Amino acid sequence: MGKHKFSVNEASNVGLGQAGSMLVDTASAAKTPPTGFNIVAITFLEDTAFSALAQVDATKHAGSSAVSYGYAVDSSNTFPQGVTLFGSYSSVTLSSGSCICYFG
Repeated sequence: MGKHKFSVNEASNVGLGQAGSMLVDTASAAKTPPTGFNIVAITFLEDTAFSALAQVDATKHAGSSAVSYGYAVDSSNTFPQGVTLFGSYSSVTLSSGSCICYFG
């Protein structure tokens, strides 16, 4: 899932987070979006590291599993506060920090 056909207005609403979001602020079990959605953007509220970042398609997005280009994301990678990561992810597991995950 995750790829939906939206009208221009609906696409703007998704960009504003109106498809939903969740706050992740603990290093615990994997956090997943509601059924039928993927995580399409992650905004970091403080310096944050993942123990797992499960991308939907490794040929298009960086994540913690094998990637088709570049390097996989692991717990040694820290994303700084204020940065937004765009992509398509099925779950996130933090090792430190906090973030808001937006659905689409």
